[in-house]
Amino acid sequence: VITNYHVIQRALDMYGKILSNAKIEVFLPDDMDTPYKAEVVGTDSRTDLAVLKIDKNNLPVAKMGNSDKVKVGELAIAIGNPGGLEYMGSVTAGIISGLNRTIVSESGDKFTLIQTDAAINPGNSGGALLNSKGEVIGVNSIKIVAKEFEGLGFAIPINIVKDIVNDLMEYNYVKGRPFFGISSDPSYDQRAAEYFGTPPGILVAQVIPFTGAYKAGIQRGDIITKFDGKSVKTVAELNEQKNKHKPGDTVKVEIYRDGETLTVDVTLTEEK
Repeated sequence: VITNYHVIQRALDMYGKILSNAKIEVFLPDDMDTPYKAEVVGTDSRTDLAVLKIDKNNLPVAKMGNSDKVKVGELAIAIGNPGGLEYMGSVTAGIISGLNRTIVSESGDKFTLIQTDAAINPGNSGGALLNSKGEVIGVNSIKIVAKEFEGLGFAIPINIVKDIVNDLMEYNYVKGRPFFGISSDPSYDQRAAEYFGTPPGILVAQVIPFTGAYKAGIQRGDIITKFDGKSVKTVAELNEQKNKHKPGDTVKVEIYRDGETLTVDVTLTEEK
């Protein structure tokens, strides 16, 4: 079962395992009185996708389309559960409004998405976006929004979904992604830098143990000013440079610490 990561996120610990005091259940449209306990096969917060497994045979399977062939102006049909089980299987329709729309999440990850004016409400997350043939061309996500606008719904293209899901099913994570190993303090921006008289950059809030950043000696409170020779002021800018590399690559990272500028070599690990 494919859904959005944010739909099940609160039931998981930091390692993607179901919390001891939580459970994830799947309800099927033709058997709404029977909740099926779900196992987590794999999750990917960067694309907001998750794969679940339930103990049930002979389930109908949605036919996958080809999102690379979708055109602006085509019919778009969104299916989901706005408001929960009460309105389970609700259908809304519209058109494809745009392709290859890029939105940056709060965590600095870039999403390349299908835009539609079909109504996508809370509860539609993880549901299917279909074409006129009933083929799945995307996975709806209410978490990915363009603020200050109405009538803009977004879906993760199914061709991207297929690649992510195949890796999650085979490896439980997406292979081949470089991992740096820090989380940042988003309150540190240009104004904060000017106020404290420190250089603009990314303020390290946490260093994840045994990652490349950890082994290179990067510490909480450091300000990352350059990554691989490029100035970085946001996590999005850092990720853009990081994603040009692969696991095992070593990059130079410039940091500001206690009035000094230091350069350290960071060997990127694999994100799991």
